[in-house]
Amino acid sequence: MSSPAIEFREVTKVYRKILRGLEVPALTHASFQVMPGEVCAFLGPNGAGKTTSINLLMGFFYADYGEIRVMGYEPGDVRAKRQIGFLPENFAFYKYLTAERLLRFHNALAGRRAQDAATVIPDLLTKVRLTGYERLRIGKYSRGMVQRLGVAQALLAEPELLVLDEPTSGLDPTGRKDVRDLLSALRTEGKTVFLSSHLLSEVEQICDRVIIISRGRVVKSGRMQDLLVAADRVEILVTGVTPELELKIQEQGGIIARGEAGVVITVGIAHKRETAESLWAAGMDVIHVMPVRNSLEELYMKTVGTEGGVA
Repeated sequence: MSSPAIEFREVTKVYRKILRGLEVPALTHASFQVMPGEVCAFLGPNGAGKTTSINLLMGFFYADYGEIRVMGYEPGDVRAKRQIGFLPENFAFYKYLTAERLLRFHNALAGRRAQDAATVIPDLLTKVRLTGYERLRIGKYSRGMVQRLGVAQALLAEPELLVLDEPTSGLDPTGRKDVRDLLSALRTEGKTVFLSSHLLSEVEQICDRVIIISRGRVVKSGRMQDLLVAADRVEILVTGVTPELELKIQEQGGIIARGEAGVVITVGIAHKRETAESLWAAGMDVIHVMPVRNSLEELYMKTVGTEGGVA
């Protein structure tokens, strides 16, 4: 079995204001893993510890307690940095540069040959839909265009791990779809993506794993498909339902919806067998019985409640 791309073990970080004698815990015994090739969502309210976690895994800060491994190395290790592409939430590029010159500059910072830039940069600008704007100064770019350029910068060194903080911030619906498609393509290539976002519906579409953090503690972590399965409800698809059965199902709290594929009956898990057998006895064909899938928003709200918005 391969080693995790990102691993936090009982990580604790406390910010100390020495002059005021204050200690503010940012992370408390936080533990989670992200495996190679996964697209992982990192969610939580404002002040939950997400930015601190990202700063720790990037090697900007050091943990007070616990252990962190990134691509098998300690945070900040050059061998790890060579494999990471990073897009912070609040970034600023030199406004007097063009996109092409900026990416050439970052190509040099990454220690790559100038010859590599000649082929890589045009491909990246095409991927993020900035073709035709290569020689326009960044100061003339819209917020969405700057965000696209940030994604291109993160991809420049062909990293194995991408750490993205709000990668679709400032983008219109078309731009957000482009980023989703790009992330899906990166997953197909075997890249690992660790992203923070407040757009739960989009995260649900592209992520394999979700980690929810609240008040510095990991409160939910696992594969998306496993976490979104509702344990208390099932969906039964049948060819039809009699008026008598319909009334009985509704009295038990079931929900009935008719569509082109048939009748969808949602019932509590306690009534699954009874309902299916009653439908068979009435001569109806039961096409499938499967667990109801919650939305990521429902999971998030059940986990952190009204503590704060996603950020």
